[in-house]
Amino acid sequence: MRLAAVAVVALGLVVASATHAQELVHLSASGAVAHPGEMTFTGAPRLADMVKAAQVDRDAYILGAAWLRPSLQPGQARLKTGLLFDLGIIERTSDSNGREPVMAIAQHMRAWIDSMPVTGRQVVHTLEPHELQVSAADNLPVQAGDQLVYPTRPDTVRVVGAVEHDCSLPHAGLKDVRGYLAQCPSSRFADPDVVYVVEPDGTVFEHGIGLWNRGPPLPVAPGAILYVPFGHKAITAAADPGFNRGMADFIATQPIGGSGVGP
Repeated sequence: MRLAAVAVVALGLVVASATHAQELVHLSASGAVAHPGEMTFTGAPRLADMVKAAQVDRDAYILGAAWLRPSLQPGQARLKTGLLFDLGIIERTSDSNGREPVMAIAQHMRAWIDSMPVTGRQVVHTLEPHELQVSAADNLPVQAGDQLVYPTRPDTVRVVGAVEHDCSLPHAGLKDVRGYLAQCPSSRFADPDVVYVVEPDGTVFEHGIGLWNRGPPLPVAPGAILYVPFGHKAITAAADPGFNRGMADFIATQPIGGSGVGP
């Protein structure tokens, strides 16, 4: 009897271990894929497994693909809260100082940021299906709740931030950043020396546009966003020193075609 009991316990441990190893992982894909919606895996799935199950369409805009992760949402939620707080301060101090244009831009930007979801977007080297299959370094592990978004190719470039009004401009092959900025007049309170370029893949970098720091001609990809920052004097002592970079970074978390940033 004692031997039988031990055998039963051992069998139970084996079954429990096997069940744990086969734990289900729920993931999802959307956009230009043949099989949108939830997908279920066992074990330890990776990006290539998700892509293979979703079957990315040939007309998907790979450069704008996004990997959304619940594990990154808390940090991005804190960034959003900080930006909304800073924009509120800019509004109030601009109103008291008689700088109504700054106040109006801050109000517009605050409403826009407030409407954006916290996505948990993670920037990666590539989400191209073939590259994920052949590159172990790019084929990263995924976790429950992760989502892949594959948009179709947009045909515009957006200019936002310290401008007279947001602009959605037709994309032109070799058109330079300054060409787009010339079509979307900046506020007199904008920084005249730099612009933040938000690429469709979620990367962000600063590009010099002043006479003293002008960078080389820089064409941008379809779906890119140019964030025109406030000049330092316009928000001195009103916002965090990293406010403008934070704005660009949060804009970059929005997938192409999402509720926050449309093509």
